Amino acid sequence: MNPDKARPQAGPGRIDTARLGREGPEITWLGLGTWAIGGPYEYGWGPVDDAESVRTVLHAVSRGLSWLDTAPAYGCGHSEEVVGTALRQLRPAERPLVFTKCGRVWEPENPGKVVSDLRPDSIRQECEASLKRLGLDRIDLYQIHRPDNRTGTALEDSWGTLAELVDEGKVRWIGLSNVNQEQLELCEGVRHVDSVQPSLSLLDQKSLPLLDRCAEHGTGVIAYSPLASGLLTGAFDRTRVEALPAGDWRKKSAKFAEPELTWKLAVVGRLREIAARTGRSVPELALAWVLSRPGVSGAIVGARRPDQVDQWSGAAGLSLSEEVLREVEAAAARS
Repeated sequence: MNPDKARPQAGPGRIDTARLGREGPEITWLGLGTWAIGGPYEYGWGPVDDAESVRTVLHAVSRGLSWLDTAPAYGCGHSEEVVGTALRQLRPAERPLVFTKCGRVWEPENPGKVVSDLRPDSIRQECEASLKRLGLDRIDLYQIHRPDNRTGTALEDSWGTLAELVDEGKVRWIGLSNVNQEQLELCEGVRHVDSVQPSLSLLDQKSLPLLDRCAEHGTGVIAYSPLASGLLTGAFDRTRVEALPAGDWRKKSAKFAEPELTWKLAVVGRLREIAARTGRSVPELALAWVLSRPGVSGAIVGARRPDQVDQWSGAAGLSLSEEVLREVEAAAARS
């Protein structure tokens, strides 16, 4: 572990924070991800209970998490609507920071299907729709969900529109998700990139080189899928993977199939041994490793029930020794 990344050992109930890049807000190490509460669509997670989803958001806030991440694509607007319902039950002083996205849209005649659209006019329409669904006057962090390979829109034109939204007071900070180093450089040349959101976990480390480039620019990093879409919760085995409902995107994903599944479940088995010896849980070990990566400001962790928040929120104030972190990393090494 990089000594510059060293974090103090957490005390009982402690929630630690980090700054999101050089100009962004102070955020707790973990934030609530709301992809899974979006309900049915092509990348849905199976059946959801909206009332329980609202309780989950409120519970995450009560546990001290200072931000949440959503997107209009999650359930074709439904995740943002559920988040908005929860926010209206909080006093202004209690409201978490709200991070959402643009660039993935849907058509009424094709329910549940999302496509890319980063044309400037579309971004503006999306922003207004998100503000309305969330019940906000301004979005805290507005992110390009992923580059647009459908409409032919130049990424720098899309990024320039987000910069305009900051100038107009619709948005406080702006970021990128699912981009490579070249795309980060392109946008940085137009307007400073406050944050980048890559997939990062013990089972998916391909974005690590991007973190170095973000650090050079003072760009914060928010890791998504740090628990590998549930595989690193410790609750999955082969039987549970096979029992995923038909409406869950993981049912048809190569990430949950062979030849990778055997290796991934073996990693979880090795993490269970470390967890038992150290008195930590598997998700705490996996999250602590992600948070220890130089440049990472925070990580997004999803939940559909309040008790799921309790399973991982303890990692929001957790530091592991370098020895344990090395063991955790070695557990994911391919033989």
